[in-house]
Amino acid sequence: MKKGFKSELKTVIKIAKWEYALKLFTSIVMRATLLIIPILFSSAINSITLKNTKMTIVMICLSAALVLLYRFFEAYNQVAYYKLYNKLFNHYNKEAVSLTKDNSIFSLSRFSPGEYTNMVITDVDIISGFFATSVIRVVQLSEFLVIFIYFYTIDVYIFFATLFITIFMIIGSLKFGNKLREYNQKRKFSLDRMTSSAYDYFFSIKEIKEFNIFNKIYPLIEDKRGSYLTNNADYNIKYNFNNSASLFLFEICRLLAVLYVGIRVIHGHLDVGAVLVIYNYYQKIIDNFLIVLTFNLECRNVSVSIQRLNRIKEYSNHSLGNLIVKKDDVKGKIEFKNVLYGFKNDPILDHISFKIPSNSITVLAGNNENVNEAIFDLLLRLNRQHEGDITIDSIDIKDICENDYFDLVSSIRKQTVFFDIPIKDNFTMINEDFDKVVQICKLVGLDDEIRSLPKGYNTIVDDNTKLSRSAKKMLVIVRMLIKESKVLLLDDVTNVLDAKHEKLLMNLLLKMKKDHTILMVTHSKKVIDRADYVLDIGTNYVSKMKKRDK
Repeated sequence: MKKGFKSELKTVIKIAKWEYALKLFTSIVMRATLLIIPILFSSAINSITLKNTKMTIVMICLSAALVLLYRFFEAYNQVAYYKLYNKLFNHYNKEAVSLTKDNSIFSLSRFSPGEYTNMVITDVDIISGFFATSVIRVVQLSEFLVIFIYFYTIDVYIFFATLFITIFMIIGSLKFGNKLREYNQKRKFSLDRMTSSAYDYFFSIKEIKEFNIFNKIYPLIEDKRGSYLTNNADYNIKYNFNNSASLFLFEICRLLAVLYVGIRVIHGHLDVGAVLVIYNYYQKIIDNFLIVLTFNLECRNVSVSIQRLNRIKEYSNHSLGNLIVKKDDVKGKIEFKNVLYGFKNDPILDHISFKIPSNSITVLAGNNENVNEAIFDLLLRLNRQHEGDITIDSIDIKDICENDYFDLVSSIRKQTVFFDIPIKDNFTMINEDFDKVVQICKLVGLDDEIRSLPKGYNTIVDDNTKLSRSAKKMLVIVRMLIKESKVLLLDDVTNVLDAKHEKLLMNLLLKMKKDHTILMVTHSKKVIDRADYVLDIGTNYVSKMKKRDK
């Protein structure tokens, strides 16, 4: 996606060539009929002045047939538009969502929720809409050539006057478009801030109520809303003012052209029907000039959207490993070798080294959450901007291909998401062996609680689901366990488990450690006492591995 405008155009034509062809065909037929109809009406009027009834009827009937043809292709042109738009929207949205997966957590933190949402939906909509309408825009712009040629055949003075005023107005609109682009960027930035503010307000409503701070929070929301409304108004007012001024000048030119042609008709130099053609074609020039203004603005708007969307590509992973490693062949010994990670003047991990034995349960001790989180992030390849080596069985983790690596490693973090689909579907999308799922649920004391729900395993978990907080946490833990990865990372997941679930989980992990490497962050003394090793990374980043006495 990180391409120039021309390259982007080539890409969209390539992926939707048949949809483009259909849109082009219907657009040409539709616009051609609009150019022919005034000429037929002109001939009908000339026939009336000559009292030629037969020719008048023929011209009117032909005009009616072309109007019918126009309406048919106008309707089908909309069908062609949505076929093309849907193809492009699906392509860009799918690419943006897929590229998100390849970004590190650090990279994604550069986007606010509102900005990301606007990029993958609003900006994708703008890009798709622009390229879907560009076909008919080009056809409409080509009408200028047809109209100018017709004007030249009628009167050379009308031709040159119209050509001059059109070129002059187009150059003026292009220059004004640069200013509009700046206003549009400000509008989008303020929209991102306002959207993010709405996200923050929604997700923190409990805290806002508990602390009774709405009156203090609301001015912040109001400020962002006011900024967006001001920038949006600036953009639209200046855009519409430019359009109105341009169209006023064209209207004056049309009236002068009709007056000139009328004088030529009075003196017998032109047929009376020429007045109708001139009036109608000038209307098309006005309409098409609006297209020029719109197209110019849309080009600048879509360039902003492409640049924004390219940031997802820019921050995505460019160097995925390609080494194939099957989890059945891996023992799971983890090693950090002289790892430096974080800001240079204030690193989170300062040249640390340690080993985590395979077939064991190791607990990360210490109260430095940033250190523990950094270790987990690096093991999950969420952030790869570091010095030193991180290996599994002496294989650098950055060399392992993406799919194989995440078959090998699974994790549970503090903030987890259980998808809003039935419990069974949450599990079977990870492991299709439902019997295995039920077996694990029984081992951790979860099966009876799930079956007690009205819909059992077909229940969709939400805030109203009658499961304890501990049971809901166990759901996401089970989802990790049934994946059967070689390396299991559990980040402080026991803090919300009740005594029953904590004990059953540890019993299961003790059985699983014979062919798994389990790394945990926990403050539970019971869990720490049952672990095989405790890894303590102190304030001076000195790693100490202690084997627990059994």
